[in-house]
Amino acid sequence: MSRSLDEGKQKSVEPATTVWLSPSATSFSCLCETCLDAARVSGALFADALAGASVRGSVSVEASVAVVRCSAGHEIVLRRVERPPQLAHRDERQLQLS
Repeated sequence: MSRSLDEGKQKSVEPATTVWLSPSATSFSCLCETCLDAARVSGALFADALAGASVRGSVSVEASVAVVRCSAGHEIVLRRVERPPQLAHRDERQLQLS
């Protein structure tokens, strides 16, 4: 019986970047940590690294977890934090960042 050279070897999987969203967030902006690390290793200029790692988008307010990908295809997990019980409903007086 012949064995494959890859048999028994595990492929290394890069950990996904996790972004924590506020309970009422409908958009996000983040940096892909894998892209930033690759840019650092390659010696890219900091501004170029930021531009290449930037990820922006929208997310449904009903979604507690969502997965998006950066332009290089790396997985980014969006997770919504729980709203504290004393803030059960959005208050119009709260600061809204957009």
